[in-house]
Amino acid sequence: MELSEPTPQALGTHCLLDLFGCPSDLLDDPEWLTHLLAQSAAMAGATVLSAHHHRFEPHGVSALCVLSESHISIHTWPEFGTASADVYTCGDSCTPQVACAWMIEQLRPEGHDLRVVDRGVRTRPLVSAHR
Repeated sequence: MELSEPTPQALGTHCLLDLFGCPSDLLDDPEWLTHLLAQSAAMAGATVLSAHHHRFEPHGVSALCVLSESHISIHTWPEFGTASADVYTCGDSCTPQVACAWMIEQLRPEGHDLRVVDRGVRTRPLVSAHR
């Protein structure tokens, strides 16, 4: 098996956003959250291919937009005022941090935690399973 050289730069950027102290009514509205994701993706320069949401009983929502560049999603716990969002874009034509900033502005959390991870970067030598 031939192994390629390490990728010099990231193939994608993955933002992991946790929001705390959000208004519960926003976190329990699947249509509004799906629209928020689509807006956030567009602001980041991404193209929405499809969108889906599910409202749980008695409360909580999961929403997802599949993007040409990858995906954006949110999972909510209105009873705790908490949401976790995930913005993953491939290539360098999008800025997922912009999507996160828009979600923070619209969800009005008391606090948030944003982690940005480079994806598709090889940090250690490849080892072939075939010797």
